Amino acid sequence: MYVGKHHRLKSGVVLIILGLISAAFFQDDVTSPKRKPKEETVKRAFRMGLTPFPHDITLEALLKTKQFLSNNADIVSVHLEGVPWLEAHEDKPFHPKLMEDWQRHKDATPPKGKVYMSLSPLNNGRSGIAGYRAAEENLPLPKPFIGRTLDDPIVINSYLKYCRRAIRYFKPDYMTVGIEVNELYHNNHSMWRAYTHLHRQVYTALKREHPDLPICVTFTLHNMLNPDWKDRKQMLSATKELMEYSDLVAVSFYPFMAMLSDRMDDCLSWLEAEFDKFEKPYVFSESGEPAEPVVLKSLGFTIPASPETQKIVLNKLLSFAQRRETDFLIWFLPRDYDGLWEKIRAEAPDFFGVWRDCGLLDGEGNERPAYHLWHAYFELSVRKE
Repeated sequence: MYVGKHHRLKSGVVLIILGLISAAFFQDDVTSPKRKPKEETVKRAFRMGLTPFPHDITLEALLKTKQFLSNNADIVSVHLEGVPWLEAHEDKPFHPKLMEDWQRHKDATPPKGKVYMSLSPLNNGRSGIAGYRAAEENLPLPKPFIGRTLDDPIVINSYLKYCRRAIRYFKPDYMTVGIEVNELYHNNHSMWRAYTHLHRQVYTALKREHPDLPICVTFTLHNMLNPDWKDRKQMLSATKELMEYSDLVAVSFYPFMAMLSDRMDDCLSWLEAEFDKFEKPYVFSESGEPAEPVVLKSLGFTIPASPETQKIVLNKLLSFAQRRETDFLIWFLPRDYDGLWEKIRAEAPDFFGVWRDCGLLDGEGNERPAYHLWHAYFELSVRKE
């Protein structure tokens, strides 16, 4: 059974979170404990990253999240949904709320850490053009963009301008210009060709301006293999057509969403068999696995999970990343967001809680077995500097 990934919290809740993040990130830097130097023969072949998603909407939670990233990540994921279409089109300043959000993301980067930035012209459901981003996300499209297709020159030019401004601001080390694009093929096949035209235009222009910046699209490995999706073969062929315009094989992988947690070896072997021929570095743009069963009361369905399975899934990912010298691996959630969930569950459908227990720490901040595995890898000095 497939559980859709792209349902988001209501904008009001998000704005509360962002306001607190702002307060947290503008505090004095959190001091990280010094690690004792040690002799080692093995070096880590990849960077390890997290998002600054908080487990609660309190200042204490936000500061702890920042500290956790400082101690456990050397690349931060800057994941931005929605596009300020009108301001990009008219070359006007972006909304102050958007710029506050950008500054918060920038301040989340660990000392000497790298930045992986993800932008997309697609909406949260990966079914059409992205919503308008101004004071909030997912606002209705402004008049010049109503009824426009993804390959419309105004849409392409505005999105390109947005990407350029984001590059100047964040100075990313890696960049995605299309998030989980294979799902557009599945959800709205009629828009696929329009999207690929936009992608080729944007990729070509940005590579000409930033030849050393790795630019890519991402795809969901779990839905490439999802038995409920009957267009997998066609979706795979369509995705492969974009590899000429992607510097990385960038994978979004939540195996539990397609009931694949006990088939990790098969999934990763399939990935190699289908994409090795492109001879491009692998990255895991986002990943996660719950440590507790996911109960979806509205669907009458439960996804099995346990701390042991979470550790096994993470171990498979880390081992693959080490063996294949993957550029980086992003684990989406630092800590279970139990505290946040209790504050929003009254107004949020239960599927908003699907990722609640995907943290390396549980809701009380206790270290899970997966965390100890993560930290053992992180303690190794990284080979790629």
